[in-house]
Amino acid sequence: MTSQTIPFPLDQQPEPAVLTYRPWGTRTLKLTVSTGSLTPALRIRPRGVRPAEAQAGIFRAYADDSDAFVISWGGGHEPGPCLKSKDVLKAFERCTEMKAGDVSVIFFNVTHTGPDVPDTAMVTIEAYNEKSGAVFASLPVQLAKPANFPANAVRLKETAAEFWQPEGDRLAVYDPRWWPRDVSYVSAGALPLTIQRRETTLSVQWQGQEAATITDDTKPTILDMKGVAFELFYFDEWHVALRTWFFWLDANVGGGFFIGRHEVPDAERFDFLIRRQDGKVTLACTDLHWREVWGETTEQPQRATLGLGREAKMNLAEEQMDKLWDTWTGQKEVDHKRVYNPMRFIERLAEGHGKELAGTVRAKGTEAHLPMLHHVEQRHEDGRPPRMTSSDVRLG
Repeated sequence: MTSQTIPFPLDQQPEPAVLTYRPWGTRTLKLTVSTGSLTPALRIRPRGVRPAEAQAGIFRAYADDSDAFVISWGGGHEPGPCLKSKDVLKAFERCTEMKAGDVSVIFFNVTHTGPDVPDTAMVTIEAYNEKSGAVFASLPVQLAKPANFPANAVRLKETAAEFWQPEGDRLAVYDPRWWPRDVSYVSAGALPLTIQRRETTLSVQWQGQEAATITDDTKPTILDMKGVAFELFYFDEWHVALRTWFFWLDANVGGGFFIGRHEVPDAERFDFLIRRQDGKVTLACTDLHWREVWGETTEQPQRATLGLGREAKMNLAEEQMDKLWDTWTGQKEVDHKRVYNPMRFIERLAEGHGKELAGTVRAKGTEAHLPMLHHVEQRHEDGRPPRMTSSDVRLG
């Protein structure tokens, strides 16, 4: 299964693209934007932003011709991400012009909410001038239902207040967030999974035993804003993967203009690999500063939290993560430019946990932060650095 990336050349008429959506799920729309000539400072977002919502402080878009899809993005970029940016005061970004040969990788979240499951829908992506509103270039993307979509695909449904369970018997195969694959389904097997909210904590249970918890320390909690969504995947013959999404799309939530205000729009997620045999979370994943971070669990149940202050986030992302990455590799300039997807390595580790392989060598690693995974390690093997953290996903 290959990673699906859609080209968007700004100085050519782009070919209409197709993205297979996952019914009742969230897929990544990954764009490679390029230019062969000097291009002015531009932002990018879907055409289907509703002005009334934006004026009211709600930042999201819809498919051009269907309300069944919500398109969102992150990083607090209310008018959409910059195609190319420069940092200002280490906390803000300013759009700048693109030069000939420049390439940017841009990500959007495409969430199917229903109730309809259309065969196709259209999303038009526009690169535009923020000041004038003039559209510089546009890309039509057709959203297509999976060719062999089963009517009984697994969905995590709220079967009682604040209580979710899987329904269906065909399970979607695991789809990495940053490297979207083809959409396919396999037989689900037994899925004794439940998720229950307890105040500001989500409790994930397998066969009635707690496998993981996620606690939201943000105020007010995203759980009160119905900003949480769940997906369940087939990962391998031993594991299912639970993905929990958190979306902040309403700028009115929180305190004042800056202090206490939620970063909007934004999206975070956790992925937990749950071993079918005993409900143990063997591996867990989240994101930090444009890197995907995996860890092996050292305590059960797996514990994760959301919510650090803006200063903590900036310092962790810009100082700690970069420092750790450089220490692991010892080749700062080379590895910051190297594209690295850790999925093959993670798949081998998951297979080992599924087979209960013995004789592994582990070394202390570090916890991932904002969102934070507690009690996880990154593995060293044969004296090599850990390979459980991706490169900057914006590299490709």
